[in-house]
Amino acid sequence: MTLVSLLLMIALVAGLIGPRMRAIGLATREASEGLLPSQLSAHIHDPVLFTVLLIQAVLLLGIVFLMTTKPELASSIIVMVVALVLGVALGVLVSRATRTRGLEGTAHTNRTREPVG
Repeated sequence: MTLVSLLLMIALVAGLIGPRMRAIGLATREASEGLLPSQLSAHIHDPVLFTVLLIQAVLLLGIVFLMTTKPELASSIIVMVVALVLGVALGVLVSRATRTRGLEGTAHTNRTREPVG
């Protein structure tokens, strides 16, 4: 089961994290000194990137658990499914909270602007 989990993690990196990290690297090279360009900021704060990284962290914890306890196959599958669900749930909750916080900050700055005209 550990091998299957490691292969899943490699697939996640190759399919989801790798292209996003290359886009961040490209946008970083193209960015000039000073303020962070909005395109680079959007790439850095990509909720999919953060969610996949959280999924991988929780899967790693599941792998460590499997390696230390050495449960039967059925228990191993249950542990890794729980780890996967937990990683997805954490990623969604954190990205939703981050997005909500960003929207509140935008609404707050729009309310504090002086009226034009």
